[in-house]
Amino acid sequence: MNGRIESGRIHEPGSAPGSGAGIVIALLVAACLLLLGGCSTAMAPSPQPAVAQVSITTDELVGKWGLASYRVEKDLARTRDEARRACSNPYVVAPGTTGGAMMYLADQSVAEEVFLKPSADGRVYIGPQGKPGDRRDRQVLSFGDGVLVTQWVDPDVATRYGTMVLVRCPAA
Repeated sequence: MNGRIESGRIHEPGSAPGSGAGIVIALLVAACLLLLGGCSTAMAPSPQPAVAQVSITTDELVGKWGLASYRVEKDLARTRDEARRACSNPYVVAPGTTGGAMMYLADQSVAEEVFLKPSADGRVYIGPQGKPGDRRDRQVLSFGDGVLVTQWVDPDVATRYGTMVLVRCPAA
């Protein structure tokens, strides 16, 4: 473009100030700026749903637990009671050798060292070393009053195992 700008207006060579060509170009520039301004708001990330903050340590994982699972949220209270009764044959979580805890992964017959893995969005996962939210992880949905509720990240595993409820067994 060979035009010049005078007082905020673009003038094409050979056109008088205020002529139609200069005004059209100015309008096109203004329209582009408006469109670009709209893009920044249209591309802004949408707010994510709030994630319940869970606070748990590896030491709190270690111990004896009653274990049960449910598939329908309304069964949580009944499942907690079943997990308490399961303390007669507890699920034992031992300390790991490198700071984690020894737990079973889905479909495994040998315990493996797992770690608490917080994610950037505030979720907490339990699983082998690596990024939080790996398919082999389980997400901690809640923890408090000696009750740990988790769900497997892998949808197929979550369907088969349901939502896991672990209740701390009383000390013998």
